[in-house]
Amino acid sequence: MKRSASDALVATAEPKSGQQLRLPLLLFLSPRIPVDQAADVRVLVASKPQYASLSDSEEGALLVLPDFQQEEVAALEKRKKRVVGLPFVQRFLQDPGLLSKVPALPLFDLIYRCPGALCFSAMEPRQRARSQSLAKWMGARYTQDAGPGTELLVAARVSIHPDSKYQEALARRIPIVKPSYLEAVWEAKHLVDVQAHHLLPLAGLAICFDADCSGDGEGLKNGAIASGAQVMPFDQAEVVIVSDTSRPLYKEARRRGQQVAPPKWLERCLQIRCTLQISGDLEVPQPGIVCGNSPASVEAQTTMVLASSVLCLLYLDPGSRESARAWAWRCGAWTTLNAFDAAITHVLFNVLPGTSVQVSVPVDKDIYFLDVSWLEACASGKRASEGDFPRQQVVYNPASDMQNGMKENSRGLRKVRSTGAEDLPLMRPAPAPLADAEPHITLASSEGIFGGMVLGILGWNPGEEAKLVDRICKNGGSALHGIGNNINGLKTRRIDMCVCPNGPAPSDAGSVVLVTTQWLEACISEKAIHSSSDFPHFEPAKHPLPLSSMSNFVIRITGLEQDRKSTRERWRLEELVKVLGAKVAQQSTRKSELTHIVCAEASLLEARLAEMATKRQVPLVSVQWLLDCFRYGEHQKEDKYTISTSSGSTSASNEAAATCFTAVLNKCDILLSNSTLSVEPDLLRMAKELAAARVQTWKSIDELRTLLRSPHGNQAVIVVDKDEARRERLERLLDGGGTKLEHSFVQPSWLSETYSQRRRLPLESFAVFTAESTQEPRPTQGASYAWQPAELKRLEEVSEQSRREMESKAASVIGVLGVLNEV
Repeated sequence: MKRSASDALVATAEPKSGQQLRLPLLLFLSPRIPVDQAADVRVLVASKPQYASLSDSEEGALLVLPDFQQEEVAALEKRKKRVVGLPFVQRFLQDPGLLSKVPALPLFDLIYRCPGALCFSAMEPRQRARSQSLAKWMGARYTQDAGPGTELLVAARVSIHPDSKYQEALARRIPIVKPSYLEAVWEAKHLVDVQAHHLLPLAGLAICFDADCSGDGEGLKNGAIASGAQVMPFDQAEVVIVSDTSRPLYKEARRRGQQVAPPKWLERCLQIRCTLQISGDLEVPQPGIVCGNSPASVEAQTTMVLASSVLCLLYLDPGSRESARAWAWRCGAWTTLNAFDAAITHVLFNVLPGTSVQVSVPVDKDIYFLDVSWLEACASGKRASEGDFPRQQVVYNPASDMQNGMKENSRGLRKVRSTGAEDLPLMRPAPAPLADAEPHITLASSEGIFGGMVLGILGWNPGEEAKLVDRICKNGGSALHGIGNNINGLKTRRIDMCVCPNGPAPSDAGSVVLVTTQWLEACISEKAIHSSSDFPHFEPAKHPLPLSSMSNFVIRITGLEQDRKSTRERWRLEELVKVLGAKVAQQSTRKSELTHIVCAEASLLEARLAEMATKRQVPLVSVQWLLDCFRYGEHQKEDKYTISTSSGSTSASNEAAATCFTAVLNKCDILLSNSTLSVEPDLLRMAKELAAARVQTWKSIDELRTLLRSPHGNQAVIVVDKDEARRERLERLLDGGGTKLEHSFVQPSWLSETYSQRRRLPLESFAVFTAESTQEPRPTQGASYAWQPAELKRLEEVSEQSRREMESKAASVIGVLGVLNEV
C-alpha cells in the first residue's frame, strides 16, 4: 500500500529521548484501563491498522496507561519501557500527524501546546525532577537557558546574581512562575491562568537589616516578608540593608563578599514586584548623599557601548520610539528617522513574526533589521548580541517612505498584512442537516499555525465545508467533517475547536468550544492561536445573523491610533460590522451615504468628522453600540451610546468592551491628570491598550470630584504626580473615603509599570498619599521645630510677607517705566 505524505511525516518522528517511534505503533493496553475505554481504543485501532496495532505483551510495545503516577512511571523508565497516556493514544488515532509533535517520552498527552520552551532554575533536586517530569508528561519542551525561545521560567526563588536565569528572564520579560503552575496544569489537564502562580517578588531571598534602618525598616521588613523574603542573621544573609557607606555593617558585609543595598532598593523591588540588581542609583550612597534621578546620577548610567551605531526608529510606533530614544542615549548611539541615511547600522521594529514590512533602507548592506528589545538589553550597560533577538522580515521598496514617513509605511504594512477575509467569502449555514453522518478526518497537508490541533466543522453546506477543510489543512490542522448539523457526532471525539456559522449557536454544544470563520482567519493572518473570547464575534452569536434592520447602515470606524495594534483592532471592528449585516464605509464613500460613525477613542476623533456628524445629524456612537447589537441580536437605539468629544471619555464603559483586547484594567476607571499627561503623554495610550473600562482626564479638583461621583461600578484609579497632589490639596477628597480611596491615588509609574509587565500591580505600592501624609497638620500657632520659638516663627512669616509685597511693588514700578520709555 502506498503511503501518504502524512504517513511519511509521522513515520520518522523521533522524540528527543532517543526512542524512535515508527508506524504502525505497537500498543500494549494496561489492565488498569477501564473496560469501556479499552474497547473504544480497540475499535479505533482496528479501523486504522496502518497507524497502530495491539500487542499482548509489553516487550517492544508502547505501554498505554490511564494515568501517570510518579513511582510507577519511574519504575517503568528504569526497565527501559516506553510509556504513553491513554488520552494521547485516543488523540493520535484521530490525528496521526500528532506523532511529529512528540518531544520526548514518557508522554501522557499534548497538554502544554505553547510554542516556547520551559526553563527551570533555583530548585531543590527533588523538586526540579518533579517539575521536569510534569513538563515531559504534558508535551512541553524545556531548555537550560532563558533565551529568546523561552516561554516561562519556573523557579522556586529569586536571584540577585547578574548572570542568573532569573535576571535574564527579567531582562527578556519572560514570565516567572512557581512550580505550582505545572502542578495546576497537570491537575486540570489543560492550561490555567498563570497570574495566580507568579513567583513572589523576593521569594527565598535572605535579608538582614542594619539597626540604623529600624525607623522605616519595620514597614520594609513586613513588606519583604509578605513578598517571600526571609529575615536572617547577618552571617546568613544574601543582602544587607544599610542606609549609607559609613555604617560598620556595610564595611563588614563588603569584606565578607555579601551584597549590600539601601532601603531604596528594597522599596523599588516591592513596588515593581520583582528583585532588581543592585546597581546605579540603587547602590548604597555616601553619607549625606541623596540618590535619585539627578543629572549626575543619570549621566553616571550612560555608557558608550553603541557609540558607533546609528539606529533608525522610523518603523516604531510613537510610544516605543520615545523609549528607544532614551535607551539609545544611555548607550551612546545616534538615532534617525530618515530611512535614506547612509550611516544606518540598525533598523528597529516591534517584530511581528511571519509579516513582511516594506522599508526604504537597503537590505543588501550590512544592516540589522531586528526587534527593539535588543536596544533595551544594551541599555543595561553591556552590548547584547544581535543574533539573540528576533529579526524582522523586510521587503525593499525605496518609494515606501518617500512621503510622510511612518504614515506611508503603515499603509504599506496594511497591504502586506492581510486579514485573510478576502480569501474566504461570507458563509451561510447549510440549508438542511445531514442525519447521523459518520464524521471524516482529513489530515494536515502542510505545517502551520494549527499544527497538532483537530478542528471540527459543523453546519456548512458541502461546498463551503470543502473550502474550510482545505483552509485548515493547509495551515497545519486536521479537520473533522461530514456531519452536517449533527453536533452529537463531535461530542464523542477529541477536538480542540469547532468552526460553525456565526449565529445562532447550537444550544446543545456541551463542552465543545465553538468558533467562527472570523476566529479562523484571525489565527491564520496573525500567526497566533486566539482565545475564542478575545473578540465577541469569534464565538457564534446566540441570535440569527445578519440583522435585517442594519442592512442599510453604512458605518465608519474612527478614533484609533496609527499603529499595528490599532490596525488589528480596526480589522476586528470592521469584521463585526459585516457580521451584523451592515457595510463598512470606505475612503470613496460619500458623506451623504454615511449613516453611523463608531468612535473608539473620543480624544482621537478628528474635528472635521465631528462637525460633519453634527451638521448632518449622523449618530456618533461608541464601540459598545456594535458590541451590544451583536450581544442582544437586534439593533440598539443610538441615544445611550452617543459620545461627547468634550468630556475626554474614550468610550462607554462596559466589561464586554474590555474583553476585546488585553483586559488587564477592564475593571478600572483611569482618571488622568492633564498636568501629568503633558509630561507623560503615552499614559493615555497605555491605559487604552490595557483595556481600562473608562479613561478620562481632569484639570481641577472640582472636575475630579464630579468624575468620582459618577456611578460606573468600577474601581477608580486617579493617576497624578505627588507634587501636583500636594499643590492641588487633593487629600481633601479623602474625607470619608477611607483607605480604599486613599490607595486610589497613584503615581504615573504605576500605569507605566503595569503596562510594561502586562499585569496589574498593587496600588498601595505606588500610592500618592500615605498614612503619614494624610495626618492632620500641626496647628498654625505651634512651633515648627523644638528649638524654634513660636514668636520667632511668626516674625519670619511677617518678614516673608513684607518681602513679597515689596517685590510686587518693584515689578509694578518697572512696568510703568517701561511704558514711559516707549512713549
